[in-house]
Amino acid sequence: MSNQVHGAEAARDDRRERDGICDARILIADDDPLCRQLVESVLRRRNFANLEFAEGGVSALEQSRSFKPDLLLLDMQMPDMSGLDVCRRVRSDPDLADIPILVQTATFDRKKMGELFAGGASDFLSKPVNPSELIARVVVHLERWNSLRELRNYRERISRELEAARRMQFELLPSFASLSESAEKASMRIASYNRPSSELGGDLWGMLPIDEGAFGLFLADFTGHGVNAALNTFRLHALIHEYKNLHDAPAALLSVLNERLVRLLPPGQFATFLYVVVDHRRGELRFASAGAPPAILVQSQSGRPRFCEGTGLPLGIEPGAKYQTYKRKFPEGSLLLLFSDGLPEYPDSFGERIGDEGLLKVLNACHSGLAPNEVIDRLCAAAGITGQATLPDDTTVICIDRRIAAGCAQALPAAEAKAPGLRRSRRPFPRMDIKHGYRC
Repeated sequence: MSNQVHGAEAARDDRRERDGICDARILIADDDPLCRQLVESVLRRRNFANLEFAEGGVSALEQSRSFKPDLLLLDMQMPDMSGLDVCRRVRSDPDLADIPILVQTATFDRKKMGELFAGGASDFLSKPVNPSELIARVVVHLERWNSLRELRNYRERISRELEAARRMQFELLPSFASLSESAEKASMRIASYNRPSSELGGDLWGMLPIDEGAFGLFLADFTGHGVNAALNTFRLHALIHEYKNLHDAPAALLSVLNERLVRLLPPGQFATFLYVVVDHRRGELRFASAGAPPAILVQSQSGRPRFCEGTGLPLGIEPGAKYQTYKRKFPEGSLLLLFSDGLPEYPDSFGERIGDEGLLKVLNACHSGLAPNEVIDRLCAAAGITGQATLPDDTTVICIDRRIAAGCAQALPAAEAKAPGLRRSRRPFPRMDIKHGYRC
């Protein structure tokens, strides 16, 4: 039986060495030299070699800051500073705030124990020291401490990788320079709002130069959020630029994109997609839809906002899906609004879903005389987006108008843009809140 016990202890010692537990830095703080020697002897017999000693509370604090222990073994009663005061001061140090603190005591007073736990103690050990209890409690708290550090390191790595991915996804959006160039060529004003609901999003929009008289404008919204949806935006971005010869043919472009995505996307993943050719030379819009929310058009003649309805299955669902190109007049003084499906789902000031009709009411009340970025601000305010820390869905809004006379286009930051690009945040996972604005 004795051999079995020793064999089990040896096996546990081997496992602790493999896990790196025995390399942990342990600070033993006790004013009694005999107690320090006893604890040291027990720990060294179990292969804990990285030990430091403090003869009182003050020296325990000083050595904690210099030694950076992984675990503190602390006597509750010391002449210069109590164990409770040491606990509180250690917990107030950001570098030491989370290390395990094991308090040794010969008396178990419930009130005092409660104060010690409130002050930051992790566990208690009885005096005189029981070798088995000491090793068991030291090991379990070091294992938890190692797990906590591994989890933090993992989260920090994931945070860095997500930030890098977020910046890469941001680079897919039209740059300020490219939007400015398109705005000047077309004598238009252009503004946008793009914000994912989580660290990465499934919305993607862009502008495609066609010729001197026209450009393409697209808005895609993939199912889901996060990494999978974001990866799909990279796929789509590459595909769109692969078919430059179809940028002036909305239905044909959607057809080839659908065939490619049917083969690329896993089952259950798809994208709604709206593609509009803005032909400012002819004063018209040509567009095709793949299950996307219809754009809203405010023509200068009527001044009334109307939906540009279009039919078509979302991209990536069914091979051979058919799409149709529609046309609408887009004379000077008109306004066009594209948006992802999250916008009409937000509640208004009364807690009711704003809905499509609510969007029309906002546009009908505010579009006349306002720059596109101001129109977007009104829509976001009406939908309750402004000031929200998080959004339930990825949200993208694009607004263009033809109110600028030729030669008057000038690129300026949007009136209430939170950032011209990505802005770092104190939150672990900063989010994008991006607007581009161009005004006369």
